[in-house]
Amino acid sequence: MDAGSCSLGETLLLARDELLAGMASLPQAHRIFLASHYPDAHVRREALRSIGVVFADDSSFVNEGFHLTPNKPSDVHVRIGRNVSIAPNVTCICDSCANNGVEINGYRYVAERLTRRADIIISDEAWVGTGAVLLSGVTVGRCAVVGAGCVLTRDADDYGIYAGVPGKKVGDVRQWGEVADGR
Repeated sequence: MDAGSCSLGETLLLARDELLAGMASLPQAHRIFLASHYPDAHVRREALRSIGVVFADDSSFVNEGFHLTPNKPSDVHVRIGRNVSIAPNVTCICDSCANNGVEINGYRYVAERLTRRADIIISDEAWVGTGAVLLSGVTVGRCAVVGAGCVLTRDADDYGIYAGVPGKKVGDVRQWGEVADGR
């Protein structure tokens, strides 16, 4: 079957190896769907790569429900480091504007503070919780934890723990020291 000309239903019936081998030839809409909803993490990672997510290597895990804007290859990216854990239903907004707005886009506050287009960086060993939202230009530091439902509008410090809307630093993962066996 020619992966480039199949329906979404036919795409979903392809074997895992066929999906991985033919990812680049799939229609963009299929790759976007696979990136967020396919149950196999390897297929999701390759679909994410095909729509512009940059992985340092294959050691990171991105759960189902991951969404990003823009959801196609562009000049802004989500960059994911090594050993990163991303829980379900995380949203990354690399490009933000009042899409259909005419008058609203002419106001300085909107133009200078709300309209943004920049990479999102998730550094090595970070953990992003369920339902978190990462806004344009933020960097999640090394070993940082972004709590469930947190809306991160500014950078998260290395080892910082962030929660709330907007995200605020509530702790440091080192505050109790390391566990003797590393777990």
